[in-house]
Amino acid sequence: MKKLAAITFTSMVLLLATAMAVGAADSVEIRGKVATGTDTWTADDFAGFYYDLDDDIKTEELTATVTEGNKLMEPDGVVYTTKVMADDFDYEAWGSYNVIGFMADKYFAGYIDTPDSVEDVLFEESDDENVLSDEQLLKILMDNDDERTVTSGTPLAMEEGYELSIAAIDIDGNKVYLELSKDGAVVDSKVISPSKDGATMKDKTYYYKKDIGDSKDVVIVAAHFKNAFRGAEQNLATIDGLWQLSDNPRDVSENTEYDKMTIQTVTADSIMMNNEDNDITLSKNKDITLMPGVSIRTADADELRYYLYKEITEPGTYEIRGNVATDTFTWTADNFAGFYYDIDDNIKTEELVATISEGNKLLEPDGVVYTTKVMADDFEYEPWGSYNVIGFMAEKYFAGYIDTPDTTDDVLFEESDDENVLSDEQLLKILMDNDDERTVTSGTPLAMEEGYELSIAAIDIDGNKVYLELSKDGAVVDSKVISPSKDGATMKDKTYYYKKDIGDSKDVVIVAAHFKNAFRGAEQNLATIDGLWQLSDNPRDVSENTEYDKMTIQTVTADSITMDIEDNDITLSKNKDISLMPGVSIKTADADELRYYIYKEATIEGEEEVAEEETAVVTPVNDTEKVVEEAKEAVEEANKTVEEAEEVVEEAKEEVAEAEAHAEEAAEATANQTPGFGSIFALTGLLAVAYLVLSRRD
Repeated sequence: MKKLAAITFTSMVLLLATAMAVGAADSVEIRGKVATGTDTWTADDFAGFYYDLDDDIKTEELTATVTEGNKLMEPDGVVYTTKVMADDFDYEAWGSYNVIGFMADKYFAGYIDTPDSVEDVLFEESDDENVLSDEQLLKILMDNDDERTVTSGTPLAMEEGYELSIAAIDIDGNKVYLELSKDGAVVDSKVISPSKDGATMKDKTYYYKKDIGDSKDVVIVAAHFKNAFRGAEQNLATIDGLWQLSDNPRDVSENTEYDKMTIQTVTADSIMMNNEDNDITLSKNKDITLMPGVSIRTADADELRYYLYKEITEPGTYEIRGNVATDTFTWTADNFAGFYYDIDDNIKTEELVATISEGNKLLEPDGVVYTTKVMADDFEYEPWGSYNVIGFMAEKYFAGYIDTPDTTDDVLFEESDDENVLSDEQLLKILMDNDDERTVTSGTPLAMEEGYELSIAAIDIDGNKVYLELSKDGAVVDSKVISPSKDGATMKDKTYYYKKDIGDSKDVVIVAAHFKNAFRGAEQNLATIDGLWQLSDNPRDVSENTEYDKMTIQTVTADSITMDIEDNDITLSKNKDISLMPGVSIKTADADELRYYIYKEATIEGEEEVAEEETAVVTPVNDTEKVVEEAKEAVEEANKTVEEAEEVVEEAKEEVAEAEAHAEEAAEATANQTPGFGSIFALTGLLAVAYLVLSRRD
């Protein structure tokens, strides 16, 4: 009885833990090329580092030197260097500035003097033009030349709480009185004259400078006014150049530590860091933060395999790009992080070749050729065996189940009629594949993707037979009895599965759950699931001649797909953004020379969507607390009348025997009903009392 009570308590704890688990916020991982030993990454092969395609600006480099025992020994096991490069303001008349990538982010290092010109107002008006010389960097918050209108009633909102507003314009419309505020308080005011005859760059440019750390009078806000107009109702002005730096500097002084990296040298144009005092061992399945923005991930494998990556959590849409090309080029998962890749098993299936012809053209049909081939992958719940996975258009898909010789544990293969959906020219998204333990109760069904829910309808008295129901969008679509706790239970006894026709594929298992155990409780029934699998029931069509944007599927076999750009010549002219197929696009530089890459967009949901998801997940906690409170009340009530309850139990024994006799008669009359469930509900109350009394005795 003590053991039974312990199981009940543990199950309730697991239930609470499951109900309270809130999904982590969405994030985007941008990885670099995969390494197996000493290697070097730049913006060419690590898309996390800052890169400007138009001007080919790349400043960062990281070298990892692997020694015996897969160690990165201090101080030079990891060496990171970055150097400034000149970049033009988007409003080009202002000239240029020094930009630098630092810890995989873009920063301002200093203004550059434009010889024989006074239009470089931001340089001219700053006392300390080079903030890197003062061992600090500033984030670039705004840099654009978009035209926008500001009125006396609608100030221009900027970053970090700044606003630029028109206080007044004189009668002639020549002089504009401006106020800059931060968090509602005015911090600067200035008169400019953008519309007067012979107005200079300084006349047309509003600027605000302040001390930032050790740098004195640095221009951190600038706006170029194209014109101004005094109206009867309100005053108007057009801005066609905008610049803002953060007023919170990034410290890059020598000996500053960022996680495992320490700044060793800082010059007017460079920074060098290493892992001084921090040996790093690249053991398997490790996630190691080198510095903010740059981490190392190793494979869960005996052989060394690792990559650099940057994780982004801020809501927004981001580019995951491949290597930059200047001519014919081939991308795989090695040099394009957008393609599907599994580092643990080194699974990479996709390849795209772009062949450049005269005039920077990709000529049909073979100017772009995309191929992908299946690879075997193990289920997370490994006893089920393995399946064929395939990357398709930069997404992971299921292609078919694999037979495991000399075993019947591969239930998903055994129970599917059409095991290979790719043979039927379709693919299925893998929605769930994990071996996390979770508790399901009769009151809290297991929520799955695409509207599916798996619930416990009943468990028999011995806890051997579990009657399960699978519903979709509230309607039951399947029910099944499994026996996870019986003696000698097989894999099939412990596995719930649901199969259905998907397109041209017949009876494909799309939902499976492995039950570790089941328990019939006084208040509710509990079961532990330690293997979960779900495929989408909406197939992806990969039949021959199917078109996806500019790509057309040419051949499909049981294990491969080939596409090309049949009937679609593509010209890689400058500043183009071309969708090849869903998930993969080409971007070209705004430059005379050819420079381009393929990329995939990834979106992180905003706070509203995350909040809604969290609310939905947390809701079951309230139900669980209610169940716990009700259970406590029942125990207290039972404790008050133990002796009386014992008498009830004795009477209950007689009633149970009588009920069993009636149940046997009923079973003969209803032979087609599920065995073992006929008397469950009638006996629940009696067994609950018996359980509480026996618990009291212990």
